[in-house]
Amino acid sequence: MIDKGRKEIFFLFLLHYNDTCKVNPSFTGGECKVVKLNILNMKNFLDTVNSCSGKVNMFCPDGKKQNINGEEKIQGSLWRQYSQNKNCLRLVLEVPNPTDYMNIVSYYAGDC
Repeated sequence: MIDKGRKEIFFLFLLHYNDTCKVNPSFTGGECKVVKLNILNMKNFLDTVNSCSGKVNMFCPDGKKQNINGEEKIQGSLWRQYSQNKNCLRLVLEVPNPTDYMNIVSYYAGDC
């Protein structure tokens, strides 16, 4: 589990990373926002993802992107990985819709 001080540092890193994306959109390949998350509550995370109106793309180890919003098969695989990793899962997401992006960041800030 991340202690409170480490959470603040990690969140500051997220803000800096995304400020870089806004200044240089080619950094992310367009206007999409990229965020790295350490998921500690999979149910709440997936509830947040499934409430998004657009795509929530997960970067895979092979470099490909997969939309996880409403994708039961992929979400089942994420649950298995989360359980195997002692209820923790690190993901990198690309979220094209700014409202969806803010909902995921807000979930993360409140849930950690």
